[in-house]
Amino acid sequence: MYHKKIYLNIGNSFTVAGCFRKNSFVPLLRVPSKEVFLKKIPFLKEKNCGSVVIASVVPALEKAALKILKKRAFVLRNKNVPVLNLYENKNSVGVDRLLVSLGAYKKYGGPCIVVDFGTATTINVITKNREFKGGVICPGASLFSKYLFENTSKLPYVKIAPVKRAVGRNTKECIRAGIYIGYIEMISGLLRRVKKETAGKTKIVATGGWGKVFFSNIKEISSYEPFLVFYGMADASNEE
Repeated sequence: MYHKKIYLNIGNSFTVAGCFRKNSFVPLLRVPSKEVFLKKIPFLKEKNCGSVVIASVVPALEKAALKILKKRAFVLRNKNVPVLNLYENKNSVGVDRLLVSLGAYKKYGGPCIVVDFGTATTINVITKNREFKGGVICPGASLFSKYLFENTSKLPYVKIAPVKRAVGRNTKECIRAGIYIGYIEMISGLLRRVKKETAGKTKIVATGGWGKVFFSNIKEISSYEPFLVFYGMADASNEE
């Protein structure tokens, strides 16, 4: 199938590609963020798609994608995102944070707080006047498990999953409870603090791959939209 426009979001852990059909984003592929996988994406070939809109937080993979796509690629920079960036150093904020904020603003209006659960978890604030105020950056949930495994002698690596009780009865249960419940409490506490500093009735939404694991147990979050970044990309590239 030929796609007129593909959206490619290159994250630290995963790269997701997709397109819009009738104003709704349709994911086509999710692969680990490695150059070898980029080269094998069939619909990125010229015979299969027209232009490709790229958002990337990994410079090396962005360079690799441009080498594959050449003139068919349009890379979104901070200056392309139609929000008023109030960050002190405007170029230091990740374009993904601006894009998820824009996507939330387009879908829900402002003020809005967006929790993007990824390799790093970010909390992002956008006002009713489309101003990106900043927010919070903290380690993603997966990094907690990885850090324990890599920096202790006997603790195993544990996959993150919901738990029903805080008191574990074996080492893996204890680690899983500590990470899962601890992460919920951390994000919940941060959101309460951020909301106090945000004027007006504020909607809080979640996005990102890990969002589906946590959002239903964080009472401050009202909804989960996994593809907010792509709605921001579509608006920033002037087509949806």
